[in-house]
Amino acid sequence: MDAEDLIKRCRAIKLSDEEEGRFSFKRSMKAKGKKIVVGCLIGKVLHTREVSIEGLKLAMNRVWKPSREVKIEKLGDNVFMFKFGSEVDKRSILVGGLWHFVRALIVLVEPVGIGDIKKQSFSQVSFWVQIHDVPIVCMSKEMATQLEVVIGKVEEVDTDDAGECLGPFLRLRISVDISKPLKKIIELEQDEEDAEDIPMRVMYERLPGFCFCCGRIGHQYRECTHYISQSKDELAYGPWLRAITITEKLRQSRRKDIWDTDSGGFHTRFSTPTKTDLGRNREKEGQRKPTESGQGEEPDGAQLNPGLDNLDIAKNGDHMAI
Repeated sequence: MDAEDLIKRCRAIKLSDEEEGRFSFKRSMKAKGKKIVVGCLIGKVLHTREVSIEGLKLAMNRVWKPSREVKIEKLGDNVFMFKFGSEVDKRSILVGGLWHFVRALIVLVEPVGIGDIKKQSFSQVSFWVQIHDVPIVCMSKEMATQLEVVIGKVEEVDTDDAGECLGPFLRLRISVDISKPLKKIIELEQDEEDAEDIPMRVMYERLPGFCFCCGRIGHQYRECTHYISQSKDELAYGPWLRAITITEKLRQSRRKDIWDTDSGGFHTRFSTPTKTDLGRNREKEGQRKPTESGQGEEPDGAQLNPGLDNLDIAKNGDHMAI
């Protein structure tokens, strides 16, 4: 029995000599209480299993590195209160981006009203998204802000020093309703009768674990009620919904610039070593063996970009007219 059901039962059952249990919340008490609320954030870890509060305390204080200690208390099922000793720490963490714990998204919100936990909503999360395959005439801040009618409230648009959005994609920060499936495609309608709709791909930066079956954040596809034992390739969503951030691109670029000093050359870690290179490195690398094709094995850590072969632009398409 959850807390709400228990309250209903207690209200329904009364003894003859039982008095009403009412307590007046005076203004002076409310004012003091609001000072406590101001220094807090309420967070929910979107995980299907119970989260360890000790693990959460250790991880978040290590990652956040606050100037003053952040006190964390459990309020309910994977719902926690974060009490900050510094308003600056609180603001920087609230707007500093998406936070994850055990690969699950932490939804952080400021308490509403007097801080009644049952009235807190954890459905809105801010994401930086990339809109790909946008026609050049639509690469503008005005176009980006108009997209909120189909994708969610636009909070910020990434522009260059001149205020323009020209580039490989539109990048904007939006408030996403995570209780609904993530948008995959925006269909751009054109005024001309014979003109076909233009599908524009939506990709999310720092996207946490989500369901490849229903497209919602908070569970994996094998836990989904819509999952009927399809193969992973047959599911409507996939890892291709995750976008590579600017920071990740810079990191990949630095990796490619690493010189292989052991081999005496300057090929990158991701290039294919020659047989001569393999011979020079064999002692240090523990007899690294070539593959059947005669080329060296791919080194650990090399990553391929997620493919778009399984992208189904016909499903869950939204439309935007120009």
